[in-house]
Amino acid sequence: MEKQEILIVEDSPAVGILLKNYLNNLGWETIHNCNSGQSALTVFDDLASQGKQFIVFLDFMLPDMDARSILTQMLEKKPDVKVILETASEKDDEGIKELIRLGVYQFLEKPIRFESLKNIMETIEKEESFFINESSSEKSLREDTEEFKENLHEHINFVLKSINQISLNKITGIMGFENDTITSYLKKLVEEKKIVEVGDVKEISCNRCDSVRTSPIFYCPNCKGSNFKLGKLIEHYDCGNITEENTYVDDQCPNCNKEIKALGVDYRVMKNHYICNSCNEFFPEISIEYMCLKCENRFDLDKARWRTSPNYKIINM
Repeated sequence: MEKQEILIVEDSPAVGILLKNYLNNLGWETIHNCNSGQSALTVFDDLASQGKQFIVFLDFMLPDMDARSILTQMLEKKPDVKVILETASEKDDEGIKELIRLGVYQFLEKPIRFESLKNIMETIEKEESFFINESSSEKSLREDTEEFKENLHEHINFVLKSINQISLNKITGIMGFENDTITSYLKKLVEEKKIVEVGDVKEISCNRCDSVRTSPIFYCPNCKGSNFKLGKLIEHYDCGNITEENTYVDDQCPNCNKEIKALGVDYRVMKNHYICNSCNEFFPEISIEYMCLKCENRFDLDKARWRTSPNYKIINM
């Protein structure tokens, strides 16, 4: 099976080179390296327009764009893309858990270790081997052999290790099919006390195909674009200027050139505001709609369906 291309989005040249070398050693040869969100989206669009299958390594912290913004734009254009998040934060960090819920395939902890990367790439290759292409839009499962079951079990283990809790509907959505082998294996893990069933959970599902593999799509309330970043703003009371913190060089207002001195007297800091890179507007909250990662249908929350299934908590995987 021909290996997919790789897109690395990493602002640290040292980490980018290390990651590229590791991937080369694993046999992945066609690698694109980008050091900003905007340049990465340009390469992403080019690869997607050529109909290529590729894997993305996305740095959690980039200087020009928020990781949610980049992930949103990638999933909008290619819902089936596998995005691996690179982060020095723990997977229990709320920002990391949110991105996993949004559609990140897996996360890679920094400092990056060769064995961790190898395990992820081997899992991706095994997952691809589960399917055989029938046409550009259809896939069917290989014969339900022991090898198939073994690979399926490994993939389920991989998913369970990635998140603290997950529903049966979400697992089958990630696998791309419903199969008695999945429920049987989950029952076995419960008996082995590796996971525990913690009641039922109701989840948003697509109002067209019923899939729970949905992702929130965030966008600017003003221009409807998804090119934004999270940052701090400073409001200078004297002239009313409100711009990003980094525009106040040497504590001087970029509008009137007066020095800002006392917080609460001369100025205030507006934390956790989203800044649109397209229209330059800023806002405390971003607008949201949902996209189905299976059929690409987009819908508002009030038009969503809801599906209920058993929820599992991971104990000792």
